Amino acid sequence: MLLPELRDAEPLLMTGAGDSWAALADKITTRAGEFGTYLHRPLVKEQVWGGLTAETAAERLGRIRWYMDIAKTELDSVCTVLRACGEELLKQQDLLKTALADASGAGYKVADDGSVTAPTVDTAHMAPGDVGMMHRDQAARAQEYADRIAEAWHGAQAADKDYAAKIKLFTDAANRCAKGDWSHLAIELATVGSIENEVLTHLGMPDAKAPADAVQSWWASLSPTLRAELIEDYPQVLGNRDGIPAVDRDRANRLYLPTLLDSLETRYTAASGDEAAALKDKIEGVKGIQKQLSLDRAYPLYLLGLGDEGNGRAIVSFGNPDTSQNVSAYVPGLNTKLSGHFASADVERAWNVARVANGNYPGASTASLVWLGYDAPQLDGFTWSSTDVMRADDAKAGASAYNGFLNGIHATHESGSPHVTAVGHSYGSLTVGQATQLPGGIPADDVVLVGSPGTGVDHARDLGVGADHVYVGAAKNDQVTHLPSQEDVMFSGPLNKEAGSGSNWFGTDPAGRDFGGHHFSVADGRDTGIVGLVTGNIPAHSLYFSDTEGGDSLYNIASVVTGHGNAITTTEPR
Repeated sequence: MLLPELRDAEPLLMTGAGDSWAALADKITTRAGEFGTYLHRPLVKEQVWGGLTAETAAERLGRIRWYMDIAKTELDSVCTVLRACGEELLKQQDLLKTALADASGAGYKVADDGSVTAPTVDTAHMAPGDVGMMHRDQAARAQEYADRIAEAWHGAQAADKDYAAKIKLFTDAANRCAKGDWSHLAIELATVGSIENEVLTHLGMPDAKAPADAVQSWWASLSPTLRAELIEDYPQVLGNRDGIPAVDRDRANRLYLPTLLDSLETRYTAASGDEAAALKDKIEGVKGIQKQLSLDRAYPLYLLGLGDEGNGRAIVSFGNPDTSQNVSAYVPGLNTKLSGHFASADVERAWNVARVANGNYPGASTASLVWLGYDAPQLDGFTWSSTDVMRADDAKAGASAYNGFLNGIHATHESGSPHVTAVGHSYGSLTVGQATQLPGGIPADDVVLVGSPGTGVDHARDLGVGADHVYVGAAKNDQVTHLPSQEDVMFSGPLNKEAGSGSNWFGTDPAGRDFGGHHFSVADGRDTGIVGLVTGNIPAHSLYFSDTEGGDSLYNIASVVTGHGNAITTTEPR
């Protein structure tokens, strides 16, 4: 590859070719599905035809379906290689063009072989010492430009050679498969399997342990064209990476959503039992988010995270957290998972905060989001000895991810210093509490705890934001806020909390006077007693974000997240 060839190349043609191969792979997927539904499955499962001939036909049809799956995988892999090659060449081309522009702007000429010539200067009226100094400076600058040009050219050469070899793997594989030899398939797929991870690494993306501001700096260093290509090709990775701006994460996750939904639905057709139930929840959750995206809201929705890990992942924000002066980051708790209920109830809670905060305090913009970036415990047949809600493990696992997300908000915010409020509901308050105990503390200005069974700390001041910036709401009839301490369970039984003990399962009762902080008023809620606690029927635990059932709770939360904590309606602690 010659220097002018790299300068004048059109790498987007390569990524476009990859898109065409992806479209072909999608067609194979559709045909394979139809093949299984209308031919192979009826023969095998519905037994519409019996005997040796039927068995032979079923075996042959199964092998054809297998070939179709392999073909789809091969086509996807070719797409991956072509896209990766185009993106690497685009990066090197950007580096070359920047170096050429800098050299030209300074008056230096660049030859097609990469050599750099300094501009001619009239030295007739210059002292000999000054002339020598100028020539040394020109030589140093010329060498700097030449080095930058050479680095881009060598990078493009290496990419060209590397990806040409990978493409040859698939042309060789196609020739073998055409002759009926499918035996080496794993070699090509293993080679390509690491490419997606390698591409972003080669393009300079910091590793998974890097801080969000390092990711933001890397992303900002890329050209707009390359950023757009990477979002198209790696939406799942970039849409969930802290340090990527909200607008770009939203774009990536909207692109990824139909792919995720298709994957979940495909897996659901072959699943059964608990696996099928879990997939059904996720499908309903993704469809629910898809519906939310289609609604015309006063405050635009940003999809900042989406995935099917564990019980599912989703981060939904009303308002852009990168441009809003205030950011409310709500962590849900007990029983939350990616499901239809999350996409309606939990997302609606974030909407309610955005609506009331911006409505009551229009002088400053507020983004309100719900963060489901961890596995909250699931209440299924409540038993004190075995349920996940009685352990802090999930909260500890989620705490680091939550802090990473909040650090990302700071890294990508246009001012770098938004007013951030960490809002923890139910078990989510324990997650927030655990986040405050990590090195460096929680990157938030205020903490709101509602329906809390404890935070894992003894006092509001231990949360690291100052006791005067901690706000607690607890409905009188919310049984979760009355969970007994572990000592109470040991000495008095699992459903008995010592009156005035001041302790919950996860430490000092945040609603108690011993905890400190500010306590705001909340409606009592309906009392369903011990039966409600055992069966999970605890309506008073779900009213905090409602302006019809929660009394002043929602308005108090909105006051805090907008920086008006002095406007809350207070109540006496327990």
